[in-house]
Amino acid sequence: MNKKKIIAAAAAFGVAASLFAVASPANAEPVSNGPVVVGSDTLQDVMNALANGTTTTGSAVRSSAGSAFAASFDATGSVTVQTKSGGPRFGRPNGSGDGVRALSRSIDGQPYTSATPGSPTNVTITGQVDIARSSSGATVVANGPLLYIPFGRDALSYAHSGGANAAFDNIDQATLKGIFECTITQVGGVTVVPVIPQSGSGTRADFISKAGIGTLGACVRVGQEHDTEFLADGTTPFPANAITPMSAAQWVAQNTGAGIDRRGAGVKIGSPIAGTPAVTGTGASMVPNAAFYANSTWGRDTYIVVENARVTSGDPKYDANLARLVSNAANQFANTASVLPTQAGSVKKKFGFLAPSTTTPFRAALRA
Repeated sequence: MNKKKIIAAAAAFGVAASLFAVASPANAEPVSNGPVVVGSDTLQDVMNALANGTTTTGSAVRSSAGSAFAASFDATGSVTVQTKSGGPRFGRPNGSGDGVRALSRSIDGQPYTSATPGSPTNVTITGQVDIARSSSGATVVANGPLLYIPFGRDALSYAHSGGANAAFDNIDQATLKGIFECTITQVGGVTVVPVIPQSGSGTRADFISKAGIGTLGACVRVGQEHDTEFLADGTTPFPANAITPMSAAQWVAQNTGAGIDRRGAGVKIGSPIAGTPAVTGTGASMVPNAAFYANSTWGRDTYIVVENARVTSGDPKYDANLARLVSNAANQFANTASVLPTQAGSVKKKFGFLAPSTTTPFRAALRA
């Protein structure tokens, strides 16, 4: 279990003052009993902020589903979760792929097994998940049962513990490919340690695709995405001279204090594009570099995923409250405007996300 995760002790049922009682929006478990959100670590902290309520923009912002609020579960923490009162305990969905798979099994009723080590196998979780966080898209299927709704623009780079060795700051795409295939073993005259996020991570899948990695080599170690303190077991320190995929938005949030700080001592963010850093500024003043986010290879849109029928007016399964929650209204999950501090888009910007390249949703198949 990751040492940085803390189980929230308080619940917010019916207590008005609790709507914005949490100074930091990053809680390991939800504080309310509305629609259930699981999946991507990349979107976890900002979705927690919107679900639990935040004043990070200077104004109170909280997304709502009618009179209820979303219950956003972290990607890591306890091995199992119980998402709804009276529901089964099942393996915690860890990562985009695992989250979309859990949503799919919640829809089709087929048995679900989480990628989280030690999870119970083949659990029926019908109706236990309403929304999946995803840092990657999917193949468009015109009449698919899932709807991918653009959430925000992120960019994928890498973090490293190479210290003052400047060679670690700019590692190009071809070199990254060789490092993770273990055909390149040194950077700047020292042995490099490649660390890939856990199975089920959208960031892992994206990085492998963007870097053109064929087969991960035997030298690659497994970490938890966006954690540069520990490897996947939560206790082994992140190695020296290591590199790992890193969401630029997550790096911004961890530096500004908006999100959970999982930075190891001396770890930096690099860039695979010479002369174009992933972020600019330092500390609380760090912001995304729009030029890096716009890059056709390393930039990426992120999504919230729902069952299409439940947000389609006129469908027998239509859920007006869920549809409202994932809409682009000012304080709701899909809002991308960042002009006013009362808008969800302004919250996303504080967490390192820019407006997505498109606001048009698309449909996709259930995930096997």
